[in-house]
Amino acid sequence: MDDIRRRDQLLSWTEQGLLGREQLDQALTPERPQPAARHWLAALDKVLVFYGCLLLALGVLFFFAFNWEELHRFGKLGLAVAVLSGFAGIALLLPRESVAGRATLLGAALATGGLLALVGQTYQTGVDIWQLFAAWTVLSLPWALLSRSAACWGLVWLLANLALMRYFATTGSWLFGGLHAISPAVLSLAAGNVLMLVLFECWGDRLLLQPSRILPRLAACGVVAALGLGSMIAWWRPGLSHLLLVLGVVYLVGIPTYRRFRPDLLLLAVQLYALVAVLAAGLARLLQDVDDFALVWLLGLFVLIGSAVVSVCLQRWYREDSR
Repeated sequence: MDDIRRRDQLLSWTEQGLLGREQLDQALTPERPQPAARHWLAALDKVLVFYGCLLLALGVLFFFAFNWEELHRFGKLGLAVAVLSGFAGIALLLPRESVAGRATLLGAALATGGLLALVGQTYQTGVDIWQLFAAWTVLSLPWALLSRSAACWGLVWLLANLALMRYFATTGSWLFGGLHAISPAVLSLAAGNVLMLVLFECWGDRLLLQPSRILPRLAACGVVAALGLGSMIAWWRPGLSHLLLVLGVVYLVGIPTYRRFRPDLLLLAVQLYALVAVLAAGLARLLQDVDDFALVWLLGLFVLIGSAVVSVCLQRWYREDSR
């Protein structure tokens, strides 16, 4: 009804000569216009090119896995090098700003990992999988810097986190191990993601050809996930109470930052819903002596109420930002 009244008022002003035709068209333009056909075609172009290169790179990996016994070692290496060289050569011929150019650089980054795994498997270098992921991360950085695409940087983010998780899984059962294993793992994962978050928040326009919020959101989710999981465990292990303090500092910085200075409703939602989960774990620790049925009922009620409060706050902030 508000939209109808606004439209009638604008038409009335136009009839009175207070608004011109161009001013009327501009006033009637929706704040969030629907995408046109050219926007859909551009999006499909990006999706198809990137998925095509991804499937080509994965096809090479599955080819090796299926024909491993039949291929000679030099044939395997030759084919892997040829695929990597093919992606790199095509990328040199295409403008780096084009979708195809960035997609082929992503294919080169994926082929680099396949070549590293092939060398390690063929010559039995004894390299652990975390070292493979770490080397893959480092060697993917040039491709990411050249492509300046969110997909390639997303691969770097994924590989770096896998390398860290695998490293701590190798040195000890960091998830369910002793205090000496959990704390360094959680803090290292959080620190790595904080570094990437700051990097893309401050210099995202230089690292990405088309700046977007994908990389900062991925890194922020990594920070909240690592510290949130560590804090949930900390309720049951007093020696990890410092993780609760670190998470509190993250909230003191993160919530005001993404509410006032760099509004991002998604990251606010991630932080607040994670806070509900952490507080629910603390409530479970406090009520551990309560009957199981009552405990489940109370925890469910707490999560329901907490989630409802967070949803109301997010909806209110959305309306304020939309004005």
